[in-house]
Amino acid sequence: MVSIDRDRLRALIQERGTTARAVSRALGSNDTLLRDILSGKSKNARGDTMAKIADHLGVPVSEFFNGIDLPDDEGQAPQLAVLPMVGPVQAGAWLALDDSSQDEPQMLSAALDRRYPSAKQWLREVRGDSMNARNIFPGDLVHMVDLISSGVNLNTGMIVEVTRMRAGGALREVTLKEVEVSERGLVLWPRSLNPRWQEPIRLDDGSDGEGEIEVEITGLLIAKITRF
Repeated sequence: MVSIDRDRLRALIQERGTTARAVSRALGSNDTLLRDILSGKSKNARGDTMAKIADHLGVPVSEFFNGIDLPDDEGQAPQLAVLPMVGPVQAGAWLALDDSSQDEPQMLSAALDRRYPSAKQWLREVRGDSMNARNIFPGDLVHMVDLISSGVNLNTGMIVEVTRMRAGGALREVTLKEVEVSERGLVLWPRSLNPRWQEPIRLDDGSDGEGEIEVEITGLLIAKITRF
């Protein structure tokens, strides 16, 4: 389990010749921000908050976390970063994306997958139960990487984010499915214990009364995060 290393944070504040109150004020927050983190009152500080503290103290954000197993090859060590949670994804029916919102996405800390150093990575919160046979449940976070820039060739068993566009891209919907590579091409399946979710979808999804429908795989699942 990853947790904040309060002793390291406290030592860094002392090494920089400053105080918890001064750092809190420098970040534009209330005087007790750092004090609450150091005392354990704030048990799970937001990822963007920890990133701002790290930047102010001149260290990587991973400096503040315990519970990350590092391999012998330090070059492959996990690197914590702040990733955007760009919205929910429906494990079931299609979920319409709201592209009109002006709100900044919530930022959360997560371990970057170093296999994809140049690829965009993001988080989504799962809704629905169409992937519960693969232990992906409502409320879980899925860590996705952009499929095209990752350079990954899709194989059977991979779990992907699928986006469907209608009306020339004006209407966008997203869902989570498992890949099957077959003689028929790519088939995208729900993996659910619910009999309601058993039918696959295909990349060639045809058209409806509103015009052509375009379906594409936009992300590859690289990690699932269970929130307690």
